[in-house]
Amino acid sequence: MIKKLIFNTAKEQFRKAFRKHKSQVRRSKGMAKRGVVMGVEPYELKKMSIKRQIRNTKFMDKSAYLSAPKVETKKWMGRKPQIFGKAYASDKKGKGMQIPMMTAKERAANQDAISQSVRKFISEKMGRKKFGGVIKAMKGRFI
Repeated sequence: MIKKLIFNTAKEQFRKAFRKHKSQVRRSKGMAKRGVVMGVEPYELKKMSIKRQIRNTKFMDKSAYLSAPKVETKKWMGRKPQIFGKAYASDKKGKGMQIPMMTAKERAANQDAISQSVRKFISEKMGRKKFGGVIKAMKGRFI
């Protein structure tokens, strides 16, 4: 299983390098017609580079990976302030739009209060004519 993985990885690297080399050759020929000289790196050098990379790569199977020592990172260290909404270019990062950390229930209650306030405003201000009386079309449109 691991041998097949290594083989397929190496084969794909060579294939990718060859395609890149061919496109580089085509591009240099096209540029030569326009009078621009472009250098092309020889394919042999690219192959040698790939071989060196493969030799320096350590392939591990699942058991070797699990037994290898790992570094643990602390996820919440150095956390930046949470920013909600749109800020302006003049705002400094983490200043004006900062909201203290809320629980999900508090945030939902806050959003609900804002929603009710907006509905009330629309029904009072937008749903009335200049001299009194309700505009029915506006009432159905916004609420």
